[in-house]
Amino acid sequence: MIDAEDVRRYVRQYDALLVDLRSEEDYQNYHITGAIHIPPEQLPCFMRQTDKQRLHIFYCQHGSLNIREGRKYLRQGYRICSLAGGMDAYLFHRKTML
Repeated sequence: MIDAEDVRRYVRQYDALLVDLRSEEDYQNYHITGAIHIPPEQLPCFMRQTDKQRLHIFYCQHGSLNIREGRKYLRQGYRICSLAGGMDAYLFHRKTML
């Protein structure tokens, strides 16, 4: 788990890949800059094609889906972090920084 304030640092420091697990509509409305959209039903195919050694940061709207999916892929040997509180926490953090 990582906090919203650490997302940018992880992306820079570890070349982490941000993976948005929300709906296409939510992704189009707003997403973390640099994130790719992978709906949960496409995640298994995507993960088979990605580098297991690269750090992936999963996020959803509230944080529960990304935790569940993250645990699954951690058990399979992937490097996964989940954004605590999901997009809600990230947006709250952004507002407090303005």
